[in-house]
Amino acid sequence: MDRLVAMEAFVRVADAGSFSAAARHWGRSKAVVSKYVNALEAHLGVQLLRRTTRSLSLTEAGRAYRERCTNVLGEIQALEASLREGVAAPRGPLRVTAPPGFASHYLDVMTKDFLARFPEVTIDLDLTHRMVDLVEENVDVAIRITDPSDSSLVARRIAPAPIVAVAAPSYLRRRGTPKTPSDLRDHDCLVDTNFRDQQRWRFRTGNEGKAKTETIAVSGPLRVNSPDAVREMAEAGLGIGLVPHFVASDALHAGRLREVLKGRVAFQWSILAVYPRRRYLPLRVRAYIDHLAERIGE
Repeated sequence: MDRLVAMEAFVRVADAGSFSAAARHWGRSKAVVSKYVNALEAHLGVQLLRRTTRSLSLTEAGRAYRERCTNVLGEIQALEASLREGVAAPRGPLRVTAPPGFASHYLDVMTKDFLARFPEVTIDLDLTHRMVDLVEENVDVAIRITDPSDSSLVARRIAPAPIVAVAAPSYLRRRGTPKTPSDLRDHDCLVDTNFRDQQRWRFRTGNEGKAKTETIAVSGPLRVNSPDAVREMAEAGLGIGLVPHFVASDALHAGRLREVLKGRVAFQWSILAVYPRRRYLPLRVRAYIDHLAERIGE
């Protein structure tokens, strides 16, 4: 019996929940998979799987053994991959997800520039506002403009993403410029529903050393799940919006927008490269995250 292959067969069956599904995903016959698992149980002298005509479940010994097997097999895979990649350039498919608004500003960095550096990598890019389950959907890297919250994932900070309050000069001439956060209660505010608090905006108040955070309930004519849409509607004079600075930077420099309550927005956001927690990070994933940090972090 090849013990490592038998261990892999057992883990695959445990993860898939049946011999048939494990065999189908592994590209082996059900009989071969069953033979490996039976041989492993006979070698150990312990029942690992509880089988009935309708279901399959792990015994207590099986649960403990599966965890150890997963660690051992992961170590072997990491060792083999590190040896291969020690003499190789990044290569292979890379699955990336990012918000459409982020890609509209950094698409060249995310794709063309990286592929020019590493031509043996191929990128499968999914642009969505949806919070993708990286493990379930087999995604290598997710770009998120927020704060990390999922402990099952690892996040590397690529760059700060300060949030700014902006409005068009035409709107400010018509409605006046807010001097304090509480003034926003009398203004039309454009709400990005990607914010967890949405219509509860946080601002710093008080002097340095005695700074406090004030939360203002805002309302307005627009709710949308896109910072780019908020910026465009702000440029059109519909109201005041909160957006990441990189989204508004061109319009601010061109004078189409002005920053209001400068330096007082209390949201602390970052551009994050998020990836599943794993024992070994493939070279192509490390290279991609390093590339983003180098180019966007500038």
